[in-house]
Amino acid sequence: MQRYLKYLVFPLGCCALGLALVLGMAGLEAAWITFVLLLLEISLSFDNAVVNARVLDQLTAGQQRFFLTWGLVIPVFGVRFAGPLALVCLAGGVGVGEALDAALHNPQHYKELLDLAEPRILAFGGMFLLMVFLRYFFNEAKTLHWLKPLERRLSAAGRVEALEVALALILLLLLVAALPVRLHGEVLVAGVIGLVLQLLSTSIAEAFGSEEEAAGRLAAGGGLASLLYLELLDASFSLDGTIGAFAITTNLPLILTGLGLGALFIRSLTLMLSREKALDSLVYLEHGAHYAIGALGLLMLSGILLKQWHMHLPEWLSGLIGVVLLLLALFDSLRHRRNVSVQ
Repeated sequence: MQRYLKYLVFPLGCCALGLALVLGMAGLEAAWITFVLLLLEISLSFDNAVVNARVLDQLTAGQQRFFLTWGLVIPVFGVRFAGPLALVCLAGGVGVGEALDAALHNPQHYKELLDLAEPRILAFGGMFLLMVFLRYFFNEAKTLHWLKPLERRLSAAGRVEALEVALALILLLLLVAALPVRLHGEVLVAGVIGLVLQLLSTSIAEAFGSEEEAAGRLAAGGGLASLLYLELLDASFSLDGTIGAFAITTNLPLILTGLGLGALFIRSLTLMLSREKALDSLVYLEHGAHYAIGALGLLMLSGILLKQWHMHLPEWLSGLIGVVLLLLALFDSLRHRRNVSVQ
């Protein structure tokens, strides 16, 4: 247990220091909001850490260091700040200067502009995550199953080439058909982009990784493809967290602080799972993470439709679903490990 806790000392210390600084500079209410945002990020991205740890194993030591350092900057400041800023410019029809000014000095106006871009954000992230889920289970080579009756059928269905792509596109078309005409184009384009990027990033990584005799150049290329996939996966999780954060507060510095501290905690958890090879013994944890990813993807897509009916799914719901699925997978993994050790 002690060797696992050593990975959490640094992020816990950073979280305590960050909350103390917010408390001293902005007061108790701001510190509480930051703490809530931190918990939101951890609950939404816990399953992301499990999947990241598996992909991280395929990277070189240098690429792992890049992901765990600069890889933190990209989703925190790139996805949570620059990404929504770019979408705000496109959806709101405003320039970068005006959007940046709204983000820094008029957060309420920035939130209104972000609301205009929300269907595109959710369509992109939802389709990306849905494809992560479908490609994991629609795999005829997959032999280890957690929910055996369901997963055996999904694995067998994987014999039909590109079936998961067809299902995802059908779901996207049904969603678009249920939306107002003015949203058809932007939701369809954003969803297809999310689907294509997921296919490209994983296919390139698998193509490099499947060549056992590949030279160092190809291995490096495969690592870079995996690194790109990690960043895109992080981005998809971060998009949902960003939307949820603005439902809690429009104070951008607090959002960046709370979500950034949560992302730092998730990074350390990813590192722990990877270096301690925890997924090799907790065999069903990856299954639970992918079910949680699929649930989050569906919630993001359904959020587009519910907004048209002036309804909103609370952000804690997706986090709670992910945590429950991971806990169930963890308990079954521990039981499986005990049974194997007895035999």
